[in-house]
Amino acid sequence: MMTRTFGVALLLVCLLPMMGCSPIENQARDTAAALSGAIVAAQTQYQASCSANPNQQVCQLINKGVAGENALITAVETYCGWTPSVAPPDPTATCVPVKSAQAALEVAIANASTLTLEIKGAI
Repeated sequence: MMTRTFGVALLLVCLLPMMGCSPIENQARDTAAALSGAIVAAQTQYQASCSANPNQQVCQLINKGVAGENALITAVETYCGWTPSVAPPDPTATCVPVKSAQAALEVAIANASTLTLEIKGAI
């Protein structure tokens, strides 16, 4: 649980600052940062408890948060026209919006915002 989120957080650090200045890209960046922070705080607080009993509701919520964060990253990559890969995209890459992917990005942002609030409520 901790290793995957660290990798996702690292990807966010590399991926999201490269985005252009459009409001939806800024919103995605800010939402991803908030969700990542909530996940890390919850993982820190519940690591021992979730290791002992991963079926707890809070542990499931943390896992749901990680999945929501991954979905948001995929939506950003799709919206920006980037090819999802294991390695972060080129630091000089610019976002070239794919308008047909905007609705999916908006849904991913909304879901991530909801998950952030739910996780923050558990910590």
